[in-house]
Amino acid sequence: MYAFVTLLWAVDDPKAAATAAKWAQRLVVAPGRWESLLTTEGAMVFAQPPTDPGLRCYVLPEKAGIVLGQLFAADLSKASLESIDEIDERAAREIIRTGGRHLVRNYWGAYVAVLADRQAGCGYVIRDCSGKIPCYYRRARDVTIVFSDSGDLAPFELPVPTVDWSYLAAFIYSSQLQVRSCAVREDKELLVGERLRVQGGCESQTSIWDPREICRERWLDRYEDAVVALREVAQRCIDSWAGIYDEAILLGLSGGFDSAAVLGVLSQSPARPRIHCINQYSSDAQGDERKYARAGALRAGVPLAEVPIESAADQFDSRLFRAPRTSKPSINELFRFLEIELINRIAAETGARSLWTGQGGDHIFLQTTGASSAGDYLDIRGLRPGFITAVRDAAHLSKQPYWSVLQSAYSRRRDISDALARKPCFVNVAALPGNVDDYVLSPWGTDAEDLPRGKWMQIRFLAEVANRHRPIARLERAPQHHPLLSQPLVEVCLQIPTYLLLRGGRERALAREAFANQVPREILRRHDKGSTLAHATELVRRSEPFLRELLLGGLLAENNVIDRKELESYILRGQPYREEHLLPLLACIAAEVCVRKYAH
Repeated sequence: MYAFVTLLWAVDDPKAAATAAKWAQRLVVAPGRWESLLTTEGAMVFAQPPTDPGLRCYVLPEKAGIVLGQLFAADLSKASLESIDEIDERAAREIIRTGGRHLVRNYWGAYVAVLADRQAGCGYVIRDCSGKIPCYYRRARDVTIVFSDSGDLAPFELPVPTVDWSYLAAFIYSSQLQVRSCAVREDKELLVGERLRVQGGCESQTSIWDPREICRERWLDRYEDAVVALREVAQRCIDSWAGIYDEAILLGLSGGFDSAAVLGVLSQSPARPRIHCINQYSSDAQGDERKYARAGALRAGVPLAEVPIESAADQFDSRLFRAPRTSKPSINELFRFLEIELINRIAAETGARSLWTGQGGDHIFLQTTGASSAGDYLDIRGLRPGFITAVRDAAHLSKQPYWSVLQSAYSRRRDISDALARKPCFVNVAALPGNVDDYVLSPWGTDAEDLPRGKWMQIRFLAEVANRHRPIARLERAPQHHPLLSQPLVEVCLQIPTYLLLRGGRERALAREAFANQVPREILRRHDKGSTLAHATELVRRSEPFLRELLLGGLLAENNVIDRKELESYILRGQPYREEHLLPLLACIAAEVCVRKYAH
């Protein structure tokens, strides 16, 4: 976590400047070791020392801006992607001249950048595509406040924000939505790869790193070349990250392919980091993947701690009210908050200051059972002999007959909107925003009609995970790190067509070949995927007394956001849950906990 607060205002507005100066004085004397890192015309940046040892700051020459996080060189023609120590004057001028595009194209890592363009009289804030550092903003008293954690705004004594009930309803409808709106109307999120431009009283938010453009620029359309590129870029990215973490690394080894690939690559890094693995398992068959985790740890020669998942969280209870206030609700954060003491204890025992994961593998390597890869072949290569193989692969993967895959390949454009529709569950339909299926789409999910349908769906899928990371501010001894979401690796996977990623009709097929020498054979051959569904369902059942009070007598019910009668059937009368009920119910819990932080 890198806690920061940035103030941006018009340089010709003395009243706004006075407000910013007053807030700055309050912040530096507030608890938390706030440091003034940049003060220039129309901009101030404050931050606390990062809790993640892999993060630092870069001040641009002549106070032209600052980058909070970690930067690496993005030149793939070189043998390694080296960590950057400073940004020189020439690079800084280009970064300002291009409004940050030079930064996005020539560097990668994990960062939020604040730029001051004195000539244009505007300020920029850029969030990189890894999503490692949160970034929100709010306009108050002619000053734009950009921040990582809404709790840090307390010294400013701002008016109590107003709850956005339609956003919360949309979150229950589609808990993976990643949009700019937040749980309160005053806040907006700067999504990954986006740039905020502030000039005078005007704010504009656009994508500056855009996966749609990455796909349009180039296709890696030869299988053998794609395998080599994926393997080499993954190794370089993980080597780069390993080189900046001096202390031990704790790796969440689930037993699945993605975390095993991270471990296999990391264990071969020249940095030779000290690695400790942790596997959280449940008692049901689908949730117990210890045999696979053991195989991965044994191959890499690293220690593995096996921990029953119930020891971290066996029910939801009043502990949730002790979670920090957040700008957005998050299902993942519910579980992470309940397990934080366990993870902190293991991190302390192993000396780890970061928790690495395989998050993002489903999205970049492609975990799907869809049949769209055949249509993608037709889009990119046309009607060639290889189309028959692509149809066969798609039919095998989706378990659909050949005629159905062929029909879908030739009529692929007509069913894109149908793929988004879902049935509302536990949410009051009247509370949903108008055109809710458009509302829940990320900005990357639009204006992509020219892209192959399977690649468009992958971009939608990527938007969900890239914006998912929400650190538990200041409570984590070992903040999460997701190396698979490194920009060069994501870009390579975006440029590989889906029919190559899924070659042979198998999920993650190309990635399995790329990492065949780093991942145990039993994991490479797996056809199933571990699941915590049974554990989560049992946890909800054990929590029903708490959930009755929380939800049936809560603010969501009071404001007609949730369908109280439908909920009663499950948490009062014991109607069995189906799989499609679980995420909406967990979203109800996360939304209620979030909104109570603003109402009390």
